Amino acid sequence: MAKQQISLAGKVAVITGSTRGIGRAIAERYGRAGARVMVSSSRADAVAQAVGELRAQGIVCEGTPCDVSDLSQVQALVRRALDAFGHVDIWMNNAAVSGPFGETLDVSPEEWRRVLEVNVFGCYHGCISALPHMIERRSGKIINVSGGGATRAQRFLSAYSTSKAAIVRLTEGFARDYHDHPYLSFNVLAPGMVPTDMMNSFRTVGTGAEAIKALPRVMRIFGTTAEETADVALRMASSATDGVSGKVFELMPRRRVLWRLATAALR
Repeated sequence: MAKQQISLAGKVAVITGSTRGIGRAIAERYGRAGARVMVSSSRADAVAQAVGELRAQGIVCEGTPCDVSDLSQVQALVRRALDAFGHVDIWMNNAAVSGPFGETLDVSPEEWRRVLEVNVFGCYHGCISALPHMIERRSGKIINVSGGGATRAQRFLSAYSTSKAAIVRLTEGFARDYHDHPYLSFNVLAPGMVPTDMMNSFRTVGTGAEAIKALPRVMRIFGTTAEETADVALRMASSATDGVSGKVFELMPRRRVLWRLATAALR
């Protein structure tokens, strides 16, 4: 039997951090499914390039630079999307930074704080900026991207792990606070380890320089792909998740981890 195609025709999706990596793959997948897409990142040149490339694929797309740690810029992103498309159906908080790869004491407090400002407060800013419009329209899906740290801390990435765990609790908090609005959904996408630019360009500090040498092997065992992530993100944005809120959609659940470990051992 042919796989049923998911359509997002008529939908408008805003995706932060969507000029490359996971966000870019999701923007392309949403656009091919018929959604009109608003892309953003902190770099204006990257936004312009992404918009041009997406339009070349036939995707209806607009874009604007946005530093999600700045609430006023996120609010401007909402206004830009409304001016361009009239409404917003799907809001994905994907923008994130990793911080340096190393032991916690080797990471400066300023760098540690910056990870939380982008990853946690950026996610919070997106939620509170998109939510009033969605409540007014009585429709909307907010998808927050978590990752390593959602269920357990990742060594040498304490700030990143903390931020990704906080995103899960933040999403659950919104789901509980607005459970009496059944037309809304707040869910978490946990991609696992995806070989994006961020994963491939960690800045190391202290003992992290030696520890990072093991990363390629870890990626071979536990890695997922941006395309797999985009497939799950598409389902999360569709009617398949109507009425579902406060759920974590994992690409690497425990049973898959165990299977990967067993396969690696046999090799």
